[in-house]
Amino acid sequence: MDQPSQAPSVGNTRQNDEDKHAKSKERQRHAQLEEKRKQRQQQERHEAYLSELAWVRSGGILRDARGRRDKVRTVWMQEEIRLQDEEKRIMDQWNAYELRWKALNASRGPVTWGDIPWPSSIPPNSSSDLTHEAVSEFILSTLKVRGATGSHRERIRSSLLRWHPDKMSALISRVQEEERDEVREGINAAFRSLKQLQDEGKQACC
Repeated sequence: MDQPSQAPSVGNTRQNDEDKHAKSKERQRHAQLEEKRKQRQQQERHEAYLSELAWVRSGGILRDARGRRDKVRTVWMQEEIRLQDEEKRIMDQWNAYELRWKALNASRGPVTWGDIPWPSSIPPNSSSDLTHEAVSEFILSTLKVRGATGSHRERIRSSLLRWHPDKMSALISRVQEEERDEVREGINAAFRSLKQLQDEGKQACC
């Protein structure tokens, strides 16, 4: 005749729960230590990268683990430096453009052609300098920077709203009379280029 199975005692159940809890805590501790180790390694790699970058920027040549000149990595680093400098130039230029717009909108005094933050990498001397190529290159420039957010469509739309002739009427009224017609033509040139850029985007996606 089979003996009835005995239910685990309260003491054994409590001990099992404590063992499971201890093992869980130990796994968490190991996971935290592993995460810290990975973060430390990542930080060390980043610091080594910055050190190499500074060395190559100063004209130095990198060497491999055996002390031999590493021309391939040096050339790669030189190209990275060139790219970083170009991206910084683009972002600095765009940030200056936005800051000038804030300052202009906050001011109430008379405005000249040179006071207006025109959408061009090279400050235009007249409306004829605001070509489609110049405007489109500047407006979309920051979207080419690594890690950039936003889309062409959003950038073009916000720029069209900014440069719409109707919205610019208040600004035009502040422009000195002798420059008013040229400023108006510059605004129209910028808006036409942006509208063309928008139309080109629509054609490309359809």
